Amino acid sequence: MVAREIIIRGSSSNVLNVQLLDILRCINEGEETIWSLLWIRAVGSKDNSNVLEYEELVNASLAGVVLSWQDLLALANQFDQIIEVLICGSEDKGVLRRFSTDDEMVQNCEYVIELVDSSYWLINSKNHEVIEKMLKSLDGAEFSLPGE
Repeated sequence: MVAREIIIRGSSSNVLNVQLLDILRCINEGEETIWSLLWIRAVGSKDNSNVLEYEELVNASLAGVVLSWQDLLALANQFDQIIEVLICGSEDKGVLRRFSTDDEMVQNCEYVIELVDSSYWLINSKNHEVIEKMLKSLDGAEFSLPGE
């Protein structure tokens, strides 16, 4: 199945009001997917862990940090603010790695979730039901135009 891409800009306010947890709540069967955290920039850990060390661990990893669905849900609540994040999901753990291009990543993964500079989300998924749910339930969600 071909992935569909949406962009989520949130409501008309100056602050993006759609959070990672809002996006994850739209995924019905997340526990059946293997998740990989490929990039993160965040501020303020709620459990007082060292945010910079965690960023370095993730961002320098060869294939990302593999997370269970429960770990991913916990990550969504771990920081005061996530500035940038890149998460891939696949039913096949062997697929999850750093890709040469975004197109290659989108073609190989069931889900690609990216937050760009706290400004907007780009979501690619082969699960069209999830995309439709996001379009209906998240502020400022629309199909992405080529080149955005």
